[in-house]
Amino acid sequence: MNLKTTVCGFLAGLFLISCDADTSALGGSLTPDGDVMTVKNDSCFATSRTIKAADSLIIMTSQCNLGRFTEEVSGSKIEAGYITQLNCMENLTLADSVYGISDFVFPQWFIDAVGDQKPYYAQLKLYYTGYFGDPTNPVKIEVFPLNTMVDPETRYYPDVDPSLFCDIQADPLATVTVSSLNMQDSDSLRSLSGYYPSITVPLPDSIAKNILEAYFNPATRHYFADSRSFMENLCKGFYIRCSQGDGTMFYINRSILGVNFKHIGFDDDDEPVMESRIAEFQGNSEVMQLNCIKWSGLEGQLSDNSCTWIRSPFGVLTEITLPVDQMRSDEYVLNAAQLRISTAVTPSSKYKPSVPPTLLLVRKDKMQEFFAKNNAADKTESFVASYSTKYGTYTFENIAAMVEKIYSDRTDWIAENGGDNAAYEQACPDWNKVVLIPVSANVDSRNSAISYSLDIRMHQVKLIGGDTPIKIKTIRSKF
Repeated sequence: MNLKTTVCGFLAGLFLISCDADTSALGGSLTPDGDVMTVKNDSCFATSRTIKAADSLIIMTSQCNLGRFTEEVSGSKIEAGYITQLNCMENLTLADSVYGISDFVFPQWFIDAVGDQKPYYAQLKLYYTGYFGDPTNPVKIEVFPLNTMVDPETRYYPDVDPSLFCDIQADPLATVTVSSLNMQDSDSLRSLSGYYPSITVPLPDSIAKNILEAYFNPATRHYFADSRSFMENLCKGFYIRCSQGDGTMFYINRSILGVNFKHIGFDDDDEPVMESRIAEFQGNSEVMQLNCIKWSGLEGQLSDNSCTWIRSPFGVLTEITLPVDQMRSDEYVLNAAQLRISTAVTPSSKYKPSVPPTLLLVRKDKMQEFFAKNNAADKTESFVASYSTKYGTYTFENIAAMVEKIYSDRTDWIAENGGDNAAYEQACPDWNKVVLIPVSANVDSRNSAISYSLDIRMHQVKLIGGDTPIKIKTIRSKF
């Protein structure tokens, strides 16, 4: 390891320990005999603006948003629904006979046991990990059957038009009115520690009948060979939306079509008894799920140059232009650079979206690659910072490696393609731009972050920027 590397590493480490310390004397203290090194501890300034969330943020996700919310101060409004396909276990196996289906003959005791109960029925259960907004707000949920398959090879975006897949002008297949308190379930059930809230949407009995009859027909049993065959022949999926009830947003992470039926089983003494069973077809990460999100009223935030904004899910983001040529040059090496983003106070309201707990700082031209690979922050082209409730800031402690990479990418491009800096910047207009994006950590068994996914919960934060430059503290050196 040479002297230059050792000294640069020491400077960066010292910078991280105390960015506010006086480092004006570092040059003399680190200058060995025969070498002269100049160290600069100074600042430069970045510019920022609010931009619309990019289509490249699309991800395969198991979480979908469902609801409506209008923000009191700005009047901006989000409407969120989603499309889900259903996964069928390969070569699904059901009971030998189901009451009310096919030509099976059931004994009188079984018929008496069924009584007034439905012999079969279907329901859609929408499980949610949380919600935003008024817990008592009544919300009307509508379910539409898909008549067109979602193509797994097509890239869909969060503002996908559901009318491409179903007739949203027709009467819905089913409706239900609920609140996020989930009064569908009993108080005793909701008080259990392992309680997992869900919305239950009863479906027409014909859904269960069609599926069960197809299973017991030898000519159509192959419909249950795999998910693709099931979707193509029996159920392409559902579009689910909120048609009434502004003020609530559900975070749905699992949708299950349950087909309930009665059949003859056997008890512990091997005596025949009536049993109830359920066949489940889940919407999960193994099949396509699409958020269908529409924002309106964001124009004011996009044009507000007094600050910048972040609104999620899929609303607006903050773009920062780094002063690369001030931070790094052929003469000076950038040893450390601290970027601190301060938040601004916004008017209070009864239900106000929370500040994003974690922000990703990523090169703008690397966003798609980051989420496509479900990457961890590499501390070269992407960094993460947590929100400090004490100071109201996000601090990216040292982005020097990113700036060095941006600088070297330009140098390499010019060497390969000729031209100058102006030619490169024309060919790569986002070369020095980074974007702040809300993310959630995916953790291992030790609760350590191993990768990051887009955080599509309701978040809002106003950042000091726009016409106000963002200060970046730097340490640079040269021999």
